[in-house]
Amino acid sequence: MVRKVPPTCDNGVVYHLSEAGRLAAFRAKTGDVIWSRDLPKEFNAKMPMYGYAESVLIEGDNLYVRTGGEKSYQACLNKKTGATIWTSGEIPGGYGYSSMVIQDFGGFHQIIGSTNTCYYSLDSRTGKLLWKTDFINQYEINCTDAIVFNEYVFLTSGEGKGSMLIRLKKAGSGITTEKVWEAKLMDNYHGGVILYNGYLYGSGSMARDWYCLDFLTGRQMWKTNGSGSLTYADGMIYLYDEKGSMKLVKASPEKFEKTGEFRVPEGGAGPYWAHPVVCGGKLYLRHADKIFVYDIRKK
Repeated sequence: MVRKVPPTCDNGVVYHLSEAGRLAAFRAKTGDVIWSRDLPKEFNAKMPMYGYAESVLIEGDNLYVRTGGEKSYQACLNKKTGATIWTSGEIPGGYGYSSMVIQDFGGFHQIIGSTNTCYYSLDSRTGKLLWKTDFINQYEINCTDAIVFNEYVFLTSGEGKGSMLIRLKKAGSGITTEKVWEAKLMDNYHGGVILYNGYLYGSGSMARDWYCLDFLTGRQMWKTNGSGSLTYADGMIYLYDEKGSMKLVKASPEKFEKTGEFRVPEGGAGPYWAHPVVCGGKLYLRHADKIFVYDIRKK
């Protein structure tokens, strides 16, 4: 399995990280290469089992990317030139397949990512390790992005690990963490989880089914058959099942209320694993080598 993740677009430039570890910046209009870096070669990194897989994080002039090197696991680059600003080798574990998220807490501007055995936070300005939480499933693969809200960080991993909510606390000149709750439900593999109005929506891999959980308590609000990836738009959750169905569901914890469903055509072999996208009144779905576009605007 190779995870195909979308590039990051910023001010007319497209930043793409290939499975083989080539990070490049392209002019969106022409496709011309502005700069490129060979991460395994330049940062002395082993090729991850499933290849490099993240959408790089852009903020201001900084680009944050997981290089995977033993002494430089995480790096901050200049987005305009690709030059290295800092690297961090304090992070334990092998390559994690999630993308990074960013948050302000306790006077720190932190980036949060994963290795194969933990989730971690770094000071975005220096690369200093601020905190880590061990998070290990039976195959040591973490794919799902962390979800941050105020002082809380939600973590989830497939293959039976489950989900966990931690609370950050300011402690002297650093940050500590404490576990709020942990559950086997919603052990999300790579389909993503959405937080909306205090509730989590997503699916599990071994604890299969679609779930709605209370964010602060982990209490199950509802569940229904299926598993896959999802997105949110205009008060609705779009559930793209790995077996090829698309369900439209109200984003409500009260009950599972489906308002529409259709079967997506086959684009090739394999499960329907690509994430759905809603943009400009259109729903974009991919399966294997084909993309399907649906008009979802009100008539």
